[in-house]
Amino acid sequence: MYVHPRVFAASAVSAALLCAGAGPALAASTPPPRPASITVKASPTTVKAGHTVRFAGHTSGIRAGSAVRLQVDKSGKWIPLHVNSKVKKGNTFALSTRLHMKGSQHFRVAAGRTHSPTVNVTVQ
Repeated sequence: MYVHPRVFAASAVSAALLCAGAGPALAASTPPPRPASITVKASPTTVKAGHTVRFAGHTSGIRAGSAVRLQVDKSGKWIPLHVNSKVKKGNTFALSTRLHMKGSQHFRVAAGRTHSPTVNVTVQ
């Protein structure tokens, strides 16, 4: 079977245009991934020196089994504490630590580059 070169070229160009148009249409139909997030609450928010504070919260976009770490704000710099936990099924976590330094302290929970909003705890 003989195919004229112009017909062959037109068919090839049409097929290329159809394939090129299908890529963006498929990419546009998938929703963009949601950014990871962490929420945390401290309980209690006012404690006597030497008592325990529990930090618990939820994650979104962070896989179960991933490590989360408690951080404290020291003069504008976030310092990681030796308080770690893992994200459980259901995207929850819980951490607890004893606080000894009196005054208002600012904490957050981090997993990689994702971190929670700041939580304030007052130690009396």
